[in-house]
Amino acid sequence: MDDFMEQKALECPVCKSNKAEIAGDNVKLSGRFEDKEFLTTELTVLRCSMCGYYMMFDKSASSFTTKDES
Repeated sequence: MDDFMEQKALECPVCKSNKAEIAGDNVKLSGRFEDKEFLTTELTVLRCSMCGYYMMFDKSASSFTTKDES
Protein backbone atom coordinates (compact mmCIF):
# COMPACT_ATOMS: atom_id res chain seq x y z
CA MET A 1 0.00 0.00 0.00
CA ASP A 2 2.88 2.41 0.64
CA ASP A 3 3.98 2.11 -2.99
CA PHE A 4 0.52 3.17 -4.09
CA MET A 5 0.68 6.34 -2.00
CA GLU A 6 4.06 7.33 -3.39
CA GLN A 7 2.86 7.04 -6.98
CA LYS A 8 0.19 9.70 -6.51
CA ALA A 9 1.11 13.37 -6.54
CA LEU A 10 -1.15 14.15 -3.63
CA GLU A 11 -1.92 17.54 -2.21
CA CYS A 12 -4.84 18.39 0.02
CA PRO A 13 -6.93 21.16 -1.59
CA VAL A 14 -7.65 22.64 1.83
CA CYS A 15 -4.38 22.74 3.76
CA LYS A 16 -1.90 21.79 0.97
CA SER A 17 -0.51 18.93 3.02
CA ASN A 18 0.90 15.96 1.12
CA LYS A 19 0.25 13.47 3.91
CA ALA A 20 -2.86 11.29 3.80
CA GLU A 21 -4.03 7.92 5.03
CA ILE A 22 -6.21 5.47 3.17
CA ALA A 23 -9.66 5.67 4.73
CA GLY A 24 -11.12 3.08 2.38
CA ASP A 25 -10.15 0.99 -0.62
CA ASN A 26 -12.53 -0.47 -3.22
CA VAL A 27 -15.35 1.70 -1.86
CA LYS A 28 -18.56 1.92 -3.86
CA LEU A 29 -20.96 4.79 -3.43
CA SER A 30 -24.63 4.34 -4.18
CA GLY A 31 -27.28 6.96 -4.45
CA ARG A 32 -30.39 8.17 -6.14
CA PHE A 33 -30.95 11.02 -8.57
CA GLU A 34 -34.36 11.83 -10.01
CA ASP A 35 -35.69 8.35 -9.14
CA LYS A 36 -32.72 6.63 -10.78
CA GLU A 37 -30.35 4.64 -8.62
CA PHE A 38 -26.68 4.53 -9.41
CA LEU A 39 -23.57 2.76 -8.19
CA THR A 40 -20.11 4.20 -8.71
CA THR A 41 -17.00 2.35 -9.78
CA GLU A 42 -14.65 1.27 -7.02
CA LEU A 43 -13.09 4.27 -5.32
CA THR A 44 -10.11 4.79 -3.09
CA VAL A 45 -10.81 7.20 -0.26
CA LEU A 46 -7.97 9.15 1.30
CA ARG A 47 -8.19 11.27 4.42
CA CYS A 48 -5.78 14.15 4.92
CA SER A 49 -3.61 13.55 8.00
CA MET A 50 -3.47 17.28 8.76
CA CYS A 51 -7.05 18.58 8.44
CA GLY A 52 -9.17 15.45 7.92
CA TYR A 53 -10.39 16.38 4.41
CA TYR A 54 -11.61 13.42 2.36
CA MET A 55 -10.44 12.86 -1.21
CA MET A 56 -11.96 10.22 -3.46
CA PHE A 57 -10.80 8.96 -6.83
CA ASP A 58 -11.29 5.90 -8.96
CA LYS A 59 -8.56 3.52 -10.06
CA SER A 60 -7.93 5.15 -13.41
CA ALA A 61 -8.35 8.78 -12.40
CA SER A 62 -5.50 11.19 -12.25
CA SER A 63 -7.84 13.88 -10.93
CA PHE A 64 -9.48 13.89 -7.53
CA THR A 65 -13.13 14.17 -6.64
CA THR A 66 -13.24 15.98 -3.35
CA LYS A 67 -15.95 15.89 -0.76
CA ASP A 68 -15.90 17.82 2.48
CA GLU A 69 -17.02 15.65 5.38
CA SER A 70 -15.62 17.69 8.28
